[in-house]
Amino acid sequence: MGLFKKRHVEPPPPPPPPPPTAAEQIRANKRQLQRAVREMERERMKLERTEVTTKNKIKAAARAGQMEAARMLAKDLVRTRNNVTRLYKMQTEMQSLSAQMTEMQTAGTMANAMGDAVKIMVTVSKTMNMPTMRATLMEYQREAAKMGMTQEMMQDTLDDTLGSADEVDQTEELVDSVMDELGLETSSRLGAVPSNKVGASSQMADEVDPSLNARLEHLRR
Repeated sequence: MGLFKKRHVEPPPPPPPPPPTAAEQIRANKRQLQRAVREMERERMKLERTEVTTKNKIKAAARAGQMEAARMLAKDLVRTRNNVTRLYKMQTEMQSLSAQMTEMQTAGTMANAMGDAVKIMVTVSKTMNMPTMRATLMEYQREAAKMGMTQEMMQDTLDDTLGSADEVDQTEELVDSVMDELGLETSSRLGAVPSNKVGASSQMADEVDPSLNARLEHLRR
């Protein structure tokens, strides 16, 4: 029976945890610094209470005339004040170090974001076919140039067909000048006719008017 007994197999050890990232290390260090700052704050407040108590003892010893005891208490008071000053200094340095770690964390975040942006840009560059894009842009420029030339040719054709504004103005001026000349000739002819031939002059005016109209129509064409 003992030959078929199952052997106890030990399970494999768990894999080691991954190393902390830079941001995690900075956060852990900041927590330690904040803890140290709080401890120094408590110690400083304790020393300040001790300073007040020592002052009262010095005053009591001086009133009692115990000058030697007063001197010893004064030495303790000086040491207490020096310790308070050192704690203030250490606390300020710790806070400055915490601020520097915050700046490092911000810089690391920015570096990670820039790295992600670079990866995206590389991926986009690989997916883009630059020769095809260049050929497309060149084709677009050629077609745009052709369209511009076509529009200019159409505009020139319309100008030639309809006539420009200068031609229209010149035509109107010429018509007006001809009408003025014909009006003067007609009036001079009418003035040469005697007064007793009014009927004949009106008949002549009737004969002139159709020819005047015909010449005006010819000029307008």
